[in-house]
Amino acid sequence: MNRNLVTFTARDAKTRFGEVLDEALGSPVGITRHDRLTAYIVSKRDFDALRERVQDLEDQLWLAKANAAREEGFASASDVDAFLSFSRNLGHEHNDDKPGPEGLQNP
Repeated sequence: MNRNLVTFTARDAKTRFGEVLDEALGSPVGITRHDRLTAYIVSKRDFDALRERVQDLEDQLWLAKANAAREEGFASASDVDAFLSFSRNLGHEHNDDKPGPEGLQNP
């Protein structure tokens, strides 16, 4: 979907919020302030898809790092397999209250 981004000024977004939400169901909406794009409003569906894609990319990164550690001799094959198995099991729990990378809480 390659539509032009629909934008609202912050003032218009405030007074026409229902219209902004309706528009966001189809594609992201840009919010401008002082002629600068400052925020986006996206549907829950689009936000969930973005989060899922980020999670997939993080999983791919961890897999690549684990394989590199194994190939460079920093971890044994069994250590990497155990870590990946543990990581896959964590990924299926979907608990947003668990700490994320570097101890940060997931949003």
